[in-house]
Amino acid sequence: MRQIVVLFLATFAATAVAQQQAAPVTPPRPAPAPLQVPNPHYETFALTQEVNAPADVVWTRVGKFCDIGKWAFPDCKLLAGDGGYASERSIVNEVLVGKTDHSYTYTQPVRKDAKYNLYHATLEAVPVSAKTSRIVYTFFYDNSMLADDAARAAEIAARKKRFTAFLLNMKTLGETGKLPASAKEGTQPPSPTPDQLQTPNPHYVALPMTITVNAPADAVWARVGKYCDIGEWGFPNCTILSGDGSSLGTVRSIGHEVLVGKTRYSYTYTQPVREGAIYNLYHGSLEAVPLTDKTSRLNYTLVYDNSNLADDAARDKDLENRRTRFTKMLENMKTLSEGGTLPPGALGAGAAGPRPTGQR
Repeated sequence: MRQIVVLFLATFAATAVAQQQAAPVTPPRPAPAPLQVPNPHYETFALTQEVNAPADVVWTRVGKFCDIGKWAFPDCKLLAGDGGYASERSIVNEVLVGKTDHSYTYTQPVRKDAKYNLYHATLEAVPVSAKTSRIVYTFFYDNSMLADDAARAAEIAARKKRFTAFLLNMKTLGETGKLPASAKEGTQPPSPTPDQLQTPNPHYVALPMTITVNAPADAVWARVGKYCDIGEWGFPNCTILSGDGSSLGTVRSIGHEVLVGKTRYSYTYTQPVREGAIYNLYHGSLEAVPLTDKTSRLNYTLVYDNSNLADDAARDKDLENRRTRFTKMLENMKTLSEGGTLPPGALGAGAAGPRPTGQR
């Protein structure tokens, strides 16, 4: 009997060793490249303007992506896209990376041989009453490249003065007035030439995904809309690396992602530039949209440049891989928002760290 037991144990051990040897070994991800700006100094401020017109009317007059040609810089043209996600306009080659019914967030591409200041701005029309609204223009960027506090203060003051005038122009237009020719700046900021850009010929794409949730938007956003809630429905072990967890400039451990835009029921994030890596302008936007007093819709939209992929087949495969992964996250959010719990393994194991390039 003892011999049988010994033989069984030996056979079991040999089988276990064989299985262990046969199992594929997943190599650890390489450490991400160093950040281009390891010690940023994020600055954010908001300018506001009251308007005697409802938000819908105001946004119709001034809220299209190239309406900036009406109230700030003349001759805006769309270089790519239809004015929605992933559209590029001729004003400094700015790209629309976040959007709601009454807001949009934009950024600028990375230039060659220059540190990226992560500049983002969000324009929003907020309802105040049935007949009035408020235009909010929020700015976010890294001003650590400036020489000292005096230079930073001067730059902020100049930016505020310039955009306060633009807000007054938007108020006039929103109230159905007309601007004199002198109200707009005569020249727009110079746009970079292709040879000045890190990626001379980008191919921006948007990947919108959505799911209906049987819970009101307030409840949904309270359950899954905090910046590190991604640790519950997407990538495990999210922690806040800097910031207060909700303000612009907050950095989370998932891909070192930075919060660059937000509204009441939405936020937009990106990842910082890393040394020696092509920046694909990756952005993600999560939004809860009220449908009824008991239902809502979650929107998750990715925007990025996929021009660095080999061909159309590689780009299609990349889009489908992302769609599969993030649709699963939307399903997880729906489950949590409706009071359910996720089964073991619902989150991707080991997905918390960034990919070798620092981008998901």
